[in-house]
Amino acid sequence: MDVTKALDTLRAEAPGCALVAFTDLSTGLVLSSSAAGAVGQEELDVLALAAQDVLLGTVGEGAQALFAGGTEMPPGTGITLTRKEARVYLRSPAGGFEALACLCAPGADLGTVAARGRETLEAILFGHGAGEGG
Repeated sequence: MDVTKALDTLRAEAPGCALVAFTDLSTGLVLSSSAAGAVGQEELDVLALAAQDVLLGTVGEGAQALFAGGTEMPPGTGITLTRKEARVYLRSPAGGFEALACLCAPGADLGTVAARGRETLEAILFGHGAGEGG
């Protein structure tokens, strides 16, 4: 699975998603990213550290209300919101330290970002699904 292509596809298919970073939670490093414009290393570093704080802590529990129809948010998912942006964080379903951090516009459909992000993360890690022409 080409990680950069998978991240580009996710960003293209999730309206309002301006930046996607594939991170290593154990080191706090961004391994690969896709952005709508130029992004400095400092911004990527801040996003990776935020992913550590959110996914290795309990912030995800507070995001349950954002999912319509009482749908539970999968484990390893966190969301933070400000007036200027929304961030979706997704941890490896295998319990590993790989994660995606998605920086979005405040009005983005975060349920779609999370669902497509989870598919993309699984495709990157397990080599199937998103980005393989199917």
